[in-house]
Amino acid sequence: MCWLIPRTTRLLALLGCALLLNAAIPLAAQQEGESTGYRTFSNKAGKTIRAKVIGKKSGIVHLRMSNGITYRVATDTLSQKDQEFVDDWSPAEEQRARLQAVDLKELFSARGFKGVPLRLQNNQSLLEITIAGERLNFLLDTGAQGSVIDRAKARALKLRIQENVGFAGGIGGSAGPMGMALLPLIKVGSIQKKNVTVAVLDLSRIVSGHGKSSKFDGIIGFDLLEDLEAVIDYKGRMMYLREDG
Repeated sequence: MCWLIPRTTRLLALLGCALLLNAAIPLAAQQEGESTGYRTFSNKAGKTIRAKVIGKKSGIVHLRMSNGITYRVATDTLSQKDQEFVDDWSPAEEQRARLQAVDLKELFSARGFKGVPLRLQNNQSLLEITIAGERLNFLLDTGAQGSVIDRAKARALKLRIQENVGFAGGIGGSAGPMGMALLPLIKVGSIQKKNVTVAVLDLSRIVSGHGKSSKFDGIIGFDLLEDLEAVIDYKGRMMYLREDG
């Protein structure tokens, strides 16, 4: 499944494509290659052809093979099963097959996005972010309105922290006083962002609430995801970020 963090309306079309690309088709109903629209058609004489429907009109169906050759076939010469398939076919089915054949990486690359891998930990997605030359692991949380860095890590990076700007709680209990820090530069994959503001919290209790083996240095929330124009492919464990985001 793909989740879009919208910033501009031009991304809405990508969301539609991504959702269609991941639409499930019962495997029992598919033949090999059927996800791309191709299937094996049989006529009443038992002869077969591997092709896909590209159009139909007045009892004639247009079948195109993978090599580009197109045949006009009288629908009533096909097997009963194939006649029923042709009767149910519509141009929307062809469009759906084309969308399913498109690779997500190719789709987003053509739109100026770069892929960044996500790492699964305790059923949670982690994203590697480089801050002040150090590679850190941030927990991906689309439900968090703001992004956070752990207080101990912020101090180790010698970030300037504005203390006592609020108070926060977490899954594992109270996270205590909240500060704010300005990150002069962050790098996510090949994408760089300057002057990113994040909250500063003691995340030790929140981390413990995610399991004993959990370890992350911060949380990437909706604010930064939106700023990066992020598109998340949970199934493929990838995040796509616009190059000029």
